[in-house]
Amino acid sequence: MKIKAIMAMAAACCMAFSCSSPVELGGAEWVFDTVNGEKVVTSEKTPFIEFNEAEGRVHGCLGVNIVNGGYTLDGNNLTFSQLASTMMAGLPADMEVESKLGAALGTVASVEVKGDVMSLKDAEGNVVLTLVRTEIPAEPASAPADSVVALEAAADSTAAE
Repeated sequence: MKIKAIMAMAAACCMAFSCSSPVELGGAEWVFDTVNGEKVVTSEKTPFIEFNEAEGRVHGCLGVNIVNGGYTLDGNNLTFSQLASTMMAGLPADMEVESKLGAALGTVASVEVKGDVMSLKDAEGNVVLTLVRTEIPAEPASAPADSVVALEAAADSTAAE
């Protein structure tokens, strides 16, 4: 009887840990790493995308132009909607990368995140894009209080001379 109880507990633990947790896309800047298996390389801007989970919106850069739009995430099913882009021209190689990224985004049907790597897959389960999580650049911080004190002390000593 004890063996059955232990087996039941082990099975429950396995089930609990095998359940997939909700995919979290927000709070990071995701830098495009590959598109259809090819390394993403641009000469000027780094292509990235950010997810605003509260509003269901995306914002990013595909290499030359800024892109904005909506997205829907249901489990690991991911779709982008109403993506709009600026229409600036860039270097031909960068425009080609941007075109490939935009086309691949249009085929995305699901997402998988493992650590700091996001895989975007088409309806057949083929990985069309990989992205790497980076921290969103922080706003410039104000000077630390001790720096201000040091500046004030330097100003006082200069004034005394």
